Amino acid sequence: MAVVNLREFPDDLHRKAKAEAALMGITLKELIIRALTEYIQKKKKGG
Repeated sequence: MAVVNLREFPDDLHRKAKAEAALMGITLKELIIRALTEYIQKKKKGG
């Protein structure tokens, strides 16, 4: 599995995403994986 480091990630977005992940009972990593997977699947379908 690849290791990805993000630099200069907006603090406000990080806080909001981490809070959303916590509400969902998942990690920030899992939230990002789910979001990217959904984005890629939509792009394949022409959305």
